[in-house]
Amino acid sequence: MKEQQEKIRKGKEDKMNKRYMDILKEYLKKNERKAIGYSEEEITKIEKLYDIEAKGDFREFLKYAGRCDGDLLGDDPIILYRQTWNIDSYLRMNYFGFIDDEDFEEKVFYDELKKKPFIFSIEMETYYFYIRTADDDLKVYCFDENEEKIKDTGMDFNEYMVDLVERYTPELKPTLDFSTVGELLVQCDTSEKRITGLKEIREYISSERKENTELFILLERYLEKSKKKFTGYNDDEIRGIEELYDIEVKGDFREFLSIAGKSLGGLLGEEELILYNDCSVREVVLTNFTLEEYLIEDEFYDVACGKFFVIGLKNRSEYIFITTRDNDLKVYHYSRENRTLKETGKNFSEYVTDLIKRYNPELEELKDVSVSGDIINI
Repeated sequence: MKEQQEKIRKGKEDKMNKRYMDILKEYLKKNERKAIGYSEEEITKIEKLYDIEAKGDFREFLKYAGRCDGDLLGDDPIILYRQTWNIDSYLRMNYFGFIDDEDFEEKVFYDELKKKPFIFSIEMETYYFYIRTADDDLKVYCFDENEEKIKDTGMDFNEYMVDLVERYTPELKPTLDFSTVGELLVQCDTSEKRITGLKEIREYISSERKENTELFILLERYLEKSKKKFTGYNDDEIRGIEELYDIEVKGDFREFLSIAGKSLGGLLGEEELILYNDCSVREVVLTNFTLEEYLIEDEFYDVACGKFFVIGLKNRSEYIFITTRDNDLKVYHYSRENRTLKETGKNFSEYVTDLIKRYNPELEELKDVSVSGDIINI
């Protein structure tokens, strides 16, 4: 018995004395492989998007091998390297989106989120390993999906990574002929600015034959009166929006984002459209996650699966959203208080037109409210 305890103690001491980063560098040199990490600027964006604190050994890991470890461990178990996952997948995972038990969520989930968790490894598909990044010790915890319990592994981040190597690749040999590369951030080119003034809107209306649509008539009138300009998203930013929110940006919604997705020049503000709220990208993402939870909970499954996007939110309980899967871009209203879902009877363009006519019929520039936002650039 004493011999067994001594063996366990010595094994733990060995792990504490080893550094994962040293092992990784030895592996890369030995096998002529390369690791890919994130820049300091990118790590800051990861911190904001995932609401975490990248520190100590974990920050060093992200900087050196956050995207790829040259297949020392690969994407099984390290989920950061899963090429088939999009950003939405990573965000849902770190919002504990895999937990189905409502009682467990109420008791544990919200307390865990306060500790800024980050899930980085999954073993045997049911054991989720994460660190509480708000804590300095970077202890690794495991959520056991079978027992629905959170367990302390007794290891910190470095010790756990060393343990993985010893269990999965003790000989430091690649398991695949190629290296898997993951991505925690949406990469899009923001250099092209989309600014639309009166001249541009008239040219656009003429070329796209929009002169008879009420929305574009109102937009033209506002620019003529205010001398302001609209700011939109370029094509690559719109692609990034599709990836981040897992939606389809098309039709009138795409046109609107391209022309005035960032700012309508003060014609409408944050009270009317969430697009013009100065909240963080993460807040917009979580608003959509929250609505999805509500819709599923209230058994509105068809709409929940319709690749929706929230465009308006009142009192944190009244959601206005479109379903981007369908070409008609119907606008829906969901009341959390009443647990009701209704069609507004309008599509996206008709809804925005109605907003202008109801809240700013004189086409005056709004003051003292947020009139610009950004749902993609962190």
